[in-house]
Amino acid sequence: MKIWVAVLSILGGLAGLLSGFLVTASGAMFGEEQMTNDGSAVFWLSAIAIFLGFISWKFKKIGGWGLIIISLYGFYANGLFFTVAFIFLFIAGIMSLLRKKNVATN
Repeated sequence: MKIWVAVLSILGGLAGLLSGFLVTASGAMFGEEQMTNDGSAVFWLSAIAIFLGFISWKFKKIGGWGLIIISLYGFYANGLFFTVAFIFLFIAGIMSLLRKKNVATN
């Protein structure tokens, strides 16, 4: 299950990078400074989300809550542009929190 957390966070992070880039470029093209700022913030948070997917292998609560917070903020900041990334990151965060700890047996 931890592989799926990483895969979903990579897919969500890449979709978020694309979303952040599109919103930043649109804000720059139309002269909307707030839109540009929100898009660039989501762009960099999406890059961090990719790393949180791998961090959640060792620290599942930190990675899980981080992915959920990034997904909610990205959806708030970018709106419908961030929908695909929101779905992937939110599911990855929930899966990370629900993952059971493996106990090694001899």
